[in-house]
Amino acid sequence: DVLLLPSGAMAVTCGAAKCRLWDVLSGKLLASLDNHQKTVTSVRHVVLEDARREAEAEGEGGARSWRAGPRLLTGSVDGHVKVYELDTFELVHATKYPSPVLSFDCTPGATQLAVGMASGMLAVRSRPRKRRQDHPASAAAGAEGGNGGRQRWRSMLTASSYRYFLRGQNHKLTEEQLGDVTIAVAPKQKRANLKPFDKAMKKFRFREALDQSLQTRDPGVVLAVLEQLCAQGGDGQALQAALSQRTASGLQPIMKILCKYVADPRTMKVSVPIAHAVFDLYSQVVGISNEFDTKVMQLHERVQSEVKAQEELAKLQGLLEPLLHAQYAQSGL
Repeated sequence: DVLLLPSGAMAVTCGAAKCRLWDVLSGKLLASLDNHQKTVTSVRHVVLEDARREAEAEGEGGARSWRAGPRLLTGSVDGHVKVYELDTFELVHATKYPSPVLSFDCTPGATQLAVGMASGMLAVRSRPRKRRQDHPASAAAGAEGGNGGRQRWRSMLTASSYRYFLRGQNHKLTEEQLGDVTIAVAPKQKRANLKPFDKAMKKFRFREALDQSLQTRDPGVVLAVLEQLCAQGGDGQALQAALSQRTASGLQPIMKILCKYVADPRTMKVSVPIAHAVFDLYSQVVGISNEFDTKVMQLHERVQSEVKAQEELAKLQGLLEPLLHAQYAQSGL
């Protein structure tokens, strides 16, 4: 973004996480503002409302006080809007937003600031106004009116009072105040309701996660959890922690799934490592538990039938390849 200041003698450029101020006439670098951590997206020049009022009250001499309070505002992807004083190039204020700032703008008197964020939200902030002091002429007129020039004292609303947190709740905007402005607020994102086995996986309770998946009686869920356990850490410790210390009855659901899906090409990549892990952990149980032995025999028969089918397919491939080569040779392919 590039900004030319109202005087025409100074320009501001922003790139990456830096803002630079240049003298337009000489082309020299006046200052470099490096207070942002990420890319600067917008830059604005404002004059504070208090300085504007002083300028209007003082007439021609007020131009000096008006220029006494110029500010430079910058917004960045790091979620900050920062305010610099142009006279000294010092950071005087910073505001943090919950999402990266893509663009912002403010009213001429810097009384309101509108910030657009990457999440789709539009934040509008108003700067509290200071009470204006009456002109001496108006004070004298008040004294002649019989009230002795007294002003009704009114306490300033601060965050230390309870009324501060109730302000604006009963205020209704008029049609003139609303105008044609439409503020679009992004809907709140609903939090995903995690399943019990997902919650257990997030807490690294691998045995509990496998038990919760087995309770669903859904082979797809069980295989998905087992696949995640195989990928967890890459050293197989998560899978061993989930499969270890189980009884013969506790292994029955796992063995049943293995017997059904060990030869399925879609799940073979997961079921074969699981079968190896089960036999590594419970090889000493073979021959002791009849239930476990039955499932082991079923798994053995399933694997043997798959191996036999693969051998038959290999023989068939060996018979077909010479015929296909001869056909290709005759056709000239």
